[in-house]
Amino acid sequence: MKLILALTVAVLTLSACEVTQIIALETSREAAKVVVGPIVAETIPGPAAIVLTECIIDNASGAELNTLGVQGATLENINLVSNILARSETMTCAQSALT
Repeated sequence: MKLILALTVAVLTLSACEVTQIIALETSREAAKVVVGPIVAETIPGPAAIVLTECIIDNASGAELNTLGVQGATLENINLVSNILARSETMTCAQSALT
């Protein structure tokens, strides 16, 4: 009985950690979108900017999302957005979404 209780507590604890990580990642993604959207919109107008922003966010690492969200539209982040956009995965995302 104690073993079952201990295993149940362990599973619930792990589940809570996963939920916390998912929430943190989603918060980072939303904060990064606030920064990336205007950076992209300066050079790409209209709906294409929204699509490119989504592709950039989808292909950024967790650390990159945090950097973008925390630092705002700095020169470093403008370069970071350019670097993420230049990745083959991001370009593939953009091409498929825009065609």
